[in-house]
Amino acid sequence: MFRSPVLALSVAAVVAMTRSSSAAAFAVGSQGRVMWQNNCDYYGSDIYSVPGIPDICGDLCANDSDCTHWSWTYFKGGTCWLKNGEAASISTYWGAGCGYVIDRFSSSDAASADQADQSVQQNADQDQNAQQNADQTIDQASDQESASQASASSQTSGSTSTSYDNGLTSAETAEMLASINAYRAENGLKALTIDARLVAAANVHSKDQATHCTMTHDGTDGSKPWDRMEDQGYDWTVAAENVAAGQTSVSAVMTSWWNSVGHRANILKDDVVNVGFALATNDACSEYKTYWTQDFGAE
Repeated sequence: MFRSPVLALSVAAVVAMTRSSSAAAFAVGSQGRVMWQNNCDYYGSDIYSVPGIPDICGDLCANDSDCTHWSWTYFKGGTCWLKNGEAASISTYWGAGCGYVIDRFSSSDAASADQADQSVQQNADQDQNAQQNADQTIDQASDQESASQASASSQTSGSTSTSYDNGLTSAETAEMLASINAYRAENGLKALTIDARLVAAANVHSKDQATHCTMTHDGTDGSKPWDRMEDQGYDWTVAAENVAAGQTSVSAVMTSWWNSVGHRANILKDDVVNVGFALATNDACSEYKTYWTQDFGAE
C-alpha cells in the first residue's frame, strides 16, 4: 500500500513570504459590474460586513449604492467587508481578496497591480489587520444576511459544533475548520471533515511540544506524525502535518500557515479528506507559549 507523508513547520517569528503573479491582475466579475482579484486587501473605510464566501462580495457591493469597494477575509469562516471611498491603497494579503465597483471607484489596474506586487507584509501586520476586522461592527440588512449565511454554510460543509479535547473552544474549532475549507473552496477543492482520531493525534503532539517548549514534527518518544495517527487507530494512506508556535489565535496561526508555501500546500492537498488540530499552551516556556498542530489524512 502506497503511503504519502508530508511535513511543514512554522513559527511566529519566521514566515516564508511569496509573491504571485495572480495577485497582480484584476478580473471582471458580477456581470461586468466589478473588478476583483485574489490575495489582496483594501484596508479601512468599512461601512459594514456580511458573512459569506468570496463570490458574493462583488454582487453585494454592486447592489448597494453606498459600496464602492470591498475586501474578503476568512474571519468567522468568511466575511465580506464592504467599504466606501473614492480610492484606496491595495496591499498583499494572502488568502484574502478584494475588488471594486467599476463606475464608483478610481483605480488603475496597472497601478494597483504594482502596489500589490511591491507590498510584502509581515505576519504581524496581517494579524493586526485581521484583529481590526474582528473589532468592526457587523451591521447588514436582514435579506443580505440570510443570503450570505446560506452561502457561508454551503462553502464550509464539514463544519461542526462538537466539542473536542484539543485545547480549543467549540467556536475556535469551528473557526479553524471553516478557515481551512474556505481556502479549499476558493481553490476548487472539496471540504475536509474533522476526524476525532486525527484530533487526538494532534492533541498528543501539541501537548508534547508544549511540555518540552520545542516546535518539531518528532515526538519525544521518537514518533513521526503518521505513527501518532496510527496510534489513534487512523489507518492512513495519505498523511500531512503542519506545526506552529507562538501564535495566539486561530486567525494568526492560519495566516502564518497560509503565508508559507509548505503549509499552504498541506492545506490545499487534493488527496486528503480528514483533518484534526489542537493547541497546547505552556506559560513556562521562555520563547513560545503556544504550540499548534494540524494533521491531515485519508484512509
